[in-house]
Amino acid sequence: MTTESTDSTPLAKLDDVLSEVEERALERPEAVAEPLAARTLFLHRRVVNISAQRIEIGPPRSAVVVPLFGVLLTAGLLALLATSVDALPFWLLGILLLFAVVLLPLSGISLVYALMGANIVADLGGQNVSMKQRFLGLGIGTNELIPFWKIRELLVEDEGREIARAGGAIPAEEIAQWQLVLVKKSGTRHVLGSVSAPRQHEEEGLQQIFEVAEAFAALTEAPIRGPIW
Repeated sequence: MTTESTDSTPLAKLDDVLSEVEERALERPEAVAEPLAARTLFLHRRVVNISAQRIEIGPPRSAVVVPLFGVLLTAGLLALLATSVDALPFWLLGILLLFAVVLLPLSGISLVYALMGANIVADLGGQNVSMKQRFLGLGIGTNELIPFWKIRELLVEDEGREIARAGGAIPAEEIAQWQLVLVKKSGTRHVLGSVSAPRQHEEEGLQQIFEVAEAFAALTEAPIRGPIW
């Protein structure tokens, strides 16, 4: 009797959690009145600038901290080399100079990218989405151009949602991980951005990512599918 009562209680709670998750998952955010109205939205480590003709997804302003530190460090090393040529050993001068030569261009490129660069650009005039082929974590390199007509759908999904396992379904993770994925007709997936939110506030995270999805849908005329988990 005691064993049955102890086992049934967690199972009942699990069913309640799963049913609540399913009910909440059916709700889709209300459509934005003007999806291409000029505004700025914030995703996880990305900033989305929306206008009627163009959508840009780039790094946040906080991304300038590391490259700026690298530029200042390089300037300090060069100043040290210029003022201490006779005081420092020759081998140490060579190491410091080599370090400065490598660090300066990388920091400079990173700083310019953090200030003016963009990871993803959707342009109505060009009828394509340009995606940077990133190099060493920087937004530099070649571009992959995706014509609007090659986009199959814009997928909104939650990676932290319910997971199917051998023993059955388990409750969703405590953090909702909504992400917007551009899916080409070939099946290739490109993550445009993501938002993480506590599970009890998952609707707020979904609303954020859905606003970006609606803007891309209005610009590219690609359908939105989701939310999917």
